Amino acid sequence: MQRKSVFSDVYALDHATHRYMIEIALDQYEDIFNEWDPAPFKRREIDADLELYLEGSAEEIPFRYPIELFFMLPQGKRNPALEEEARKAIKRFFGFKIHFLKLELREITLRILNYLFFGFLLLWVGNTYPGHDSTRDWATLLAEGIIIGGWVFLWEAVSLFSFTSLEMYQRHRVYSRLLQAPIFFQELTHQARQP
Repeated sequence: MQRKSVFSDVYALDHATHRYMIEIALDQYEDIFNEWDPAPFKRREIDADLELYLEGSAEEIPFRYPIELFFMLPQGKRNPALEEEARKAIKRFFGFKIHFLKLELREITLRILNYLFFGFLLLWVGNTYPGHDSTRDWATLLAEGIIIGGWVFLWEAVSLFSFTSLEMYQRHRVYSRLLQAPIFFQELTHQARQP
């Protein structure tokens, strides 16, 4: 309960939707996007600082609570057509993030499987190599080197799975959460929100 009160002090609960709001104040719609990207809104990348803020906020609010993105604009600046384009661009941006993350995860999974294969292969070769119980120094050294190589491959597989894959899974959860979050726009007044 104490954890809930900590993040609920930072993020307001939208009583109409029962979602925690990630609020972003804008001067104009262009603030959402990377200023160096010349593409139209619907194909533009979002601003790097905004991306970090959204990802950080989506991680801070526990996953059991739904979220929404809530953009606030100065009075008289709302444009429904630009809002719809911005919604599509944000959804497309996080959709692409998920797509490329899945490709990266597939590549890492293949590397893990290769490391496991070569690790067990080297351990088997090192233990069945005729010189592994030899009295000759060079044969013993070779057998031990092969076994050590096997353990290195296995450690790399465990490391990739334990650290890289789990971190990427967490990023996937955050991107999916942001992709599914409803996006609202409102003027910086106390008017009712229009989805």
